[in-house]
Amino acid sequence: AAGLTAALTARRHYPRKSVLVLRKERLISIPCGIPYVFGIVGAPDKNLIPADDLLAKEQVDSLVSDVVSLDRDQRAVCLASGEQVHYDRLVIATGSNPLIPPIPGAHRPNVFAIRKDVPSLQRILDALEAAKGLCIVGCGFIGIEIAEECRRRRPELTIHIVEMLRHCLQLVYDDEFCLKAEEALKAQNICLWLNEKVASFAGNGVVSGVRLESGRELESDVVILGIGAKANVDLAEKSGLELGPTKGIQVNRYMQTGDPTIFACGDCAEKVSFFDGKPSILKLASIATMEARIAGANLFATTRVNMGVIGVYSTVLGECAFAAAGLTRS
Repeated sequence: AAGLTAALTARRHYPRKSVLVLRKERLISIPCGIPYVFGIVGAPDKNLIPADDLLAKEQVDSLVSDVVSLDRDQRAVCLASGEQVHYDRLVIATGSNPLIPPIPGAHRPNVFAIRKDVPSLQRILDALEAAKGLCIVGCGFIGIEIAEECRRRRPELTIHIVEMLRHCLQLVYDDEFCLKAEEALKAQNICLWLNEKVASFAGNGVVSGVRLESGRELESDVVILGIGAKANVDLAEKSGLELGPTKGIQVNRYMQTGDPTIFACGDCAEKVSFFDGKPSILKLASIATMEARIAGANLFATTRVNMGVIGVYSTVLGECAFAAAGLTRS
């Protein structure tokens, strides 16, 4: 979301400059639509950003290749093929990776983290087709939306959600909203295990169950981890760029790193709250595109300032919509 938006913004602000997008994936998922590939959308290849068409329309070049390193002295991006691409300005928009907890059995077959690539999502869908029981770890937006979509797709499937906090969506909404959301999930026969921690993932090879610290074991032959994401900063860190307090790439209010020729935006970039200026761990597509517009506009002349991030959330469970923006009581 950030890389594409930064490129299109740069083209509009600097029409005489050449703009190139380097991307690892040929097919790019719409981030907020990922949970819905498990139900109403139907498949990962039906939830795609038409990147090639958008870039071609704006005369932005594109190359599908893995970037392995940066040579900041030579202002060059080094590709897996051994080629180098030189730049006057560089925008890093490498996104985030899912958190995988150090729980015994977390790397068993059929224990999946949600990644933003089509082949990975298709593997989860394929596993779910034959599954009898699904356990989702994490009762945030990814967890609840995937649970509801899997219920839509497989009405007979046993679905559990395990959450270490007292309520689902507790980090976003006040308690009365959380309780209403829990009612909507329970009405769809989705089992909630709140205030519980996962002790291990059981199985002889493929996962067969989730053991809780309370001693209970939930029979599940597919497990989905939805406990959050961490900034993908490997490329930046290897090149010596500074990281911030939440381990994102440190940027100023213009989305500029400590290297004046390099900008960063999206999930990989450090953020501060609009309300108090303190570090923020928010990772949202809406924030990524906002930062990308600032970065793209500021590449060769400072025109925009990032005033800080505000969390804006919405979802629908059952027949009820839930939304919040900014500060809540909790």
